[in-house]
Amino acid sequence: MRLKNIRLIVAAIVVIGALSALGIILYNGYRNSHKPSDVVMPLESFYGVEEGRAMIILDEGVYGKTALWRHDTAYIDLETVRTMYSHRFFWVPGENLMIYTTPTEVFHFTPGESGFTDNGEAMTGKAPVVELDENGDPYIEVTYLENCGITYSIYDSPHRVMITYSTEGFLAADVIAETQIRVRQDIKADLLVTLEPGEKVRFIDGGGIRENGFIKVMSSNGVRGYIKENCLSESYYDDPVFVEFTWPEYNHHVYYDKVYLGWQLLYTKDSMNYLTSAAKKAPDMTVIAPTWFFLTGTDGGMTDYATTEYVDKAHEFGLKVWATYKNDTIEGQFSCTEDSHTVLSSTKSRTALIDNIMLSVKKFGIDGVNIDFEMLKVDSGIYFIEFLRELSVRCRAEGIVLSVDNYVPENYNAYYDLAEQSKIVDYIIIMGYDQHYAGSDEAGSVSALDWYKKALEGTAAKTDMKRVIMGVPFYTRLWKIDNGKIYVEETPDMAGAEAIVKKAKAEKTWREDEGQYYAEWNSGGKRFKIWLEDDESLRAKTYAAREYEVAGIGAWKCGDELETTWVAIKDALEGELPADEEAAGTE
Repeated sequence: MRLKNIRLIVAAIVVIGALSALGIILYNGYRNSHKPSDVVMPLESFYGVEEGRAMIILDEGVYGKTALWRHDTAYIDLETVRTMYSHRFFWVPGENLMIYTTPTEVFHFTPGESGFTDNGEAMTGKAPVVELDENGDPYIEVTYLENCGITYSIYDSPHRVMITYSTEGFLAADVIAETQIRVRQDIKADLLVTLEPGEKVRFIDGGGIRENGFIKVMSSNGVRGYIKENCLSESYYDDPVFVEFTWPEYNHHVYYDKVYLGWQLLYTKDSMNYLTSAAKKAPDMTVIAPTWFFLTGTDGGMTDYATTEYVDKAHEFGLKVWATYKNDTIEGQFSCTEDSHTVLSSTKSRTALIDNIMLSVKKFGIDGVNIDFEMLKVDSGIYFIEFLRELSVRCRAEGIVLSVDNYVPENYNAYYDLAEQSKIVDYIIIMGYDQHYAGSDEAGSVSALDWYKKALEGTAAKTDMKRVIMGVPFYTRLWKIDNGKIYVEETPDMAGAEAIVKKAKAEKTWREDEGQYYAEWNSGGKRFKIWLEDDESLRAKTYAAREYEVAGIGAWKCGDELETTWVAIKDALEGELPADEEAAGTE
């Protein structure tokens, strides 16, 4: 009996032991199946950043491009820099040169070299500001971009650049218990980094990526992955933090009073009589712009008709002199379109031209530079703007007014970039004429009021109108229609146009929308049409310009006006408004 009991006890012990062992096995299996993985995946493996590259994290997202990693720093590609920070970095691939222009400085950088120039003075940095990738594309060193207001941090293993760009708030939370960011929404997934209580994470996609109790986040140093939600505080909105930065200010040399500018067409140094006549006929004109300088070749050379005697006499008359620099063809020496592109697209020629302009300013005592470069092609646009940037630095240093003549803004001439010009130059002048030009396929006004108003509206959308001078014409065109073909018979001045109508004994009719008188008649089997410019039409255009608080009125050209014209223009811009105009201005 005792033996039997002993056997039972032994059997029970064996069973209990087996069950215990099985329980332990099952428990360990359960515990192991729910134990978080402690395998750390190296960030280099997770992100797969190539050697010589750095990942860019823009706000909370991985940017579609990588940065170069050289000289222990990161370089951002030019396209990204121009899109996000400044398009004043100007790459000249044929010259292996990067130019960066501020209101007061012009920097030249050669890729791969730590030396550079600042307004022509040699300087040396810690690392090259510009590097090229394997395709020859330029990249800008990230610390230099601090001059453009970039807010960033750099981290290693792998190299990555975190850029704060958006100003919008984002959803965040604080870590309340030690936890890990993992590669997937699973505790068995490899971990990337361990976070301690108090650290902050940013929710990716506003916290919308959730599964298995995990949420997708990014750590403060740019590690992106999945974290357990129960290890986080309640979410809250946080604001991005930016470094303090103020863009260098473009100080503009502008006059306190309104500008009344007249261009004077001159092809001679014997010009004193022309000046005296212009001043006598235009007592209210304040600025005279003689067409003195013409580009003559592709090396930045110019021919000139300037004299110090003219400038001195103009000053005696109380006139400022803004010399006009033109790219017109003169005596077959220059092609407006192709030669202009050659000059503007070459740093050497562009610099030579600017040097020559500034030499002429000092030589003749000129008060302002008026750039009148017309008929540029689309490809020349970026070079023209760079030319103005570089020229503006020199003019600003000398206290010289820089003005630029522009067509009425249209889609086809958008490459003249009025918005950028407005930031750079002192005055933008809109040539509010040639609505219908020699060669137009229909007869029409040189500057109809409704067209002129649209020009004002289009200009206001791109510029600071308080530094805009609106141009008006002192001329018109006499159109001849012969067998269905349209010709410009004559381009008379204001008095000449009136005389033509009077001689033809034609009746003038006022066209309200066009804001001018119109006449037509038959002679010799041909039809003639003319839209007149007179004091009344110019008043109407000036009233329209006044509503936009423009800086002044410019006119093409001196000598074509009546003796009463400038008085009428000034009165319309600054005098008491008639009742109808006053009511229109308050709508």
